[in-house]
Formats: sequence, C-alpha cells, structure tokens
Amino acid sequence: MFKFWFINKELNKILYYMWGIKINRFVILVVAFLIFTLGSSTGTAIEILVQPGESIQAAVNNTSSGDLIIVKPGNYTENIIIGTQNLTVTSESGNPEDTIVAANNPNVNVFNIRANNVTINGFKVRSAQYAEVIGIYLAGCSHCTISNNDLSENYLGLYMSNSKNNTIVDNKMSLNSKYGIQLMHSEGNVLSNNSADSNHHGIVLENNCSNNNLTENMAGSNAGYGIYLINSSSNNLNGNTISKNDMGIYLTNSNLNIILGNNILENIRYGMWISHSNYNRISGNTINESNWGIHMNSSDNSTLSGNILAFNHISGLSMCPACDNNTIFDNYLNNTFNAEVGNRKNTWNTTKKTGINIVGGPSLGGNFWANPGGTGFSQTAPDKDKNGIADIKYNETNFTDFLPLVSVSNPEQQAPSVENSSIYLINSSTDLTNSSTDLTNSSTNLTNFSTDLTDVTAPKTAKVPVTAKSSSNEDNTTEKDGNQ
Repeated sequence: MFKFWFINKELNKILYYMWGIKINRFVILVVAFLIFTLGSSTGTAIEILVQPGESIQAAVNNTSSGDLIIVKPGNYTENIIIGTQNLTVTSESGNPEDTIVAANNPNVNVFNIRANNVTINGFKVRSAQYAEVIGIYLAGCSHCTISNNDLSENYLGLYMSNSKNNTIVDNKMSLNSKYGIQLMHSEGNVLSNNSADSNHHGIVLENNCSNNNLTENMAGSNAGYGIYLINSSSNNLNGNTISKNDMGIYLTNSNLNIILGNNILENIRYGMWISHSNYNRISGNTINESNWGIHMNSSDNSTLSGNILAFNHISGLSMCPACDNNTIFDNYLNNTFNAEVGNRKNTWNTTKKTGINIVGGPSLGGNFWANPGGTGFSQTAPDKDKNGIADIKYNETNFTDFLPLVSVSNPEQQAPSVENSSIYLINSSTDLTNSSTDLTNSSTNLTNFSTDLTDVTAPKTAKVPVTAKSSSNEDNTTEKDGNQ
C-alpha cells in the first residue's frame, strides 16, 4: 500500500504539471489571438469613396488615422475641417479641373487642416466669391503634403501658420486677391514647382519663417513682388523663375538667406531689392531687363557672386551709402550703367586664384564689366599674360575692382550669351511705360528708404538714357600682385 500510494502520488504530480503547461499555453494563445484580432480591427486603414451629392466633411468625420478618402469628379460646396492624423484626401481623377470644392460658409476657409501627416491632392479649390476665404489653411501642422491643386481666385491660395516640415508641391495659385502662398512663423517647409501668378504678391514668408526651401517655383505677373521675405532668415531660394512682377525678390530685415540660381527676368522696378538684411548669399542668378537689377539698402556683410546682370535699363547694381562690408566678385555686368555705389566700404574682388570664372576664364578675381555696345572695360582691357585678369584695375565712383575679368580666346566654359538672348533690350515684349503697377501705392512705401541714390519713383521706362560715369583706370600690376 505504501508503495502504491507513492507511485500514484508521483503520477498525480506529473499529470498536474503537464496539464498546467497545456492550460497556460492555451490561455496565452487565446490572449494573443484576441489582441491580434482587436488590433487588426482598429488599425486597418479604410477607403471611403465620396460621390457627387455626398459630403466630403461627412466622410472626414468618420475617419481614423491612416484612412483614405477618394473623391469622385464633381462639384462640392462645403468647407472642410480636418482633424484626423495621417489622412489622405484625393480626387479620383487626379485632375483639379473636374473635382471642384467651393466654399459654402463665408467665415470658414475651404480646407482647414489641423492635424499632422495630412495629404490634399488633385482639387480645384475656390472661395466662391467670398471676400476673405483662404483656399487651404494649415494651422500648427507638420509633415503634411499639399500637391497638384488649383488654389486660384481666393483671398489667399495657401496660408500656413506655425507649421513645419510640410511639402507644398505642383500647385497653381493665380488671381488671388492677396497672395498666392503665405507662410507665418513656419520653418523647415518645402515649396517646390508651384506657380504663383497674377496675385498681389506671389510667395510671402513673414515673421520668423526660417529654414524653408523654395525651389523651382514660378512667380510671375504679380502686382507687387514675386517672392517677399519679411523678418525671415536662413531660407533657401533656389532655381525659381521670377518674371514680370513689380519687383522680383524683395528681402527686408531678413538675414542669412541663400538666393541661388534663380532666373529673375523683366520685372518692372527691381529684379531684387535687399533692405536692412545682412549676411545673405546671392549667387548664380540671372537678373535681366528690370529698371534696376539689384538694389541694396542698408545691408551689410553679404556676398554677391556668379550673377549675370544684363540689359537692366537704369543700372545693374546699386548700393546706398549705408551698405558696408559686402563682397562682390565673379559677376557678369552688361548694362549701360553697371554700378551705382554710395561708399567705398565694400570689396569688389576676391583673392586671385585658379578656377573657372563666369566668362570661362582660368582665374577667379573680380567682375566682368561689359556694356551692350561691346566697348565695356572688360571687353577692351589688355591681358598680356592671358590669365583672364585685366592688366589694369577698374576704377569707378566709390569702388575699385583690382582684378577685373576679361574675355579669353578659348574659354573653359561658355560665357553668358546675353547678346543673342530673347531678353535683348530692343526686342523686349514688355512695355514698362504702360504698366499699371504703381509701387508708391504698394503696402511698402519704398520712397521712404534713405537711399541717397536715384529716386525709386523714377518713371517705368524701358529706354532711359543714362550716361555712364567716366572711368579712371590705372596700371594694375601692383594690385594684381598684391591680391594673389
């Protein structure tokens, strides 16, 4: 009996242990299945189709993070507020012309985005003639994408406030009564390949907008400015086409910006106006056929290099007496009057060094000084050692270029071909005298700037007779050696 009881006791232990393992495994599997099932049911993105006659807002109200709303072609009259994260709202066709959203409430913007990671794609967005309705408004948003929309004929096409790291790409903003795009207190955003035409201003960055990238946008025929930066620093303007505005680019109280490789053509007053803005880099831009190419007002410590300033009707580059410590080198200037400078506190060449310059020569130094008649200093100055630097320095009122560039017989790159360009002065299709844009009526009264230079309210004429100041050019041997 003792032995039997002992054996049964051991068997009982073994059976209890084995069944315990099975029970525990069963419980774990059941719990895991429930978690997976519940997780799948709450986390799976759904697709909602909106037909004409239905409400986009009603669809938005029934979404969860990650959902997709597809809108059929048609006309939708409503104002849409989006508070769902990670939501995509797109037209089925991808064609803004056949999927139109027009405002229903005059006190609410057409699209109001108040969430992160939202995508709006493929809509024509209209204010329906309400006076101050914005097409798309992003407030406190990040990582949103606004693409392939027509945001025209609104108060503002797109307005972004306190938002960062958003992408605005391939949109059209025309005929808005205020601006095509406006950013306020926003940083790290990408604005690329948008068209902002025929607005009051094209693209505006205002009040502490920083680290934004504006690339390959078109800003044309705006009554005021193509691109306008106010109190906004450390932004990149790269590869934009800015034409036929009253001003091309206007910076005021904006520092440390990079303005690189833009085509700034046929603007009425100024290709670029830099006012009370310091430490900016302005390089590789083409600035042709404005009254003034670049004007700097009370702006210091900036670098202007590699720019083409040609056939501007009054001057290529002008600087007021309050501009100090700017460095200007390797620019191509071909205007009747190339430079108008208010003091001698700026530097007009870099240290001479080997490198391909703007006209294809083998040396970097100063600037290329041409005129449309082919008799400019750099077009006629001697260069006995064939190093692409003139043998004499170039003196003008209030500045000296100690290392002026000259043409070379076998350039290492093609020189700027402005003589045969379609923007040649005589063939210009823009009659500046007939422009209806009056800068003195603009929100910024430029006549109040203390430039001590040519009156900025000078007539908008394409053919202003300007007599170039006489040059006093001395032997440059000493200066060339001293700047090597």
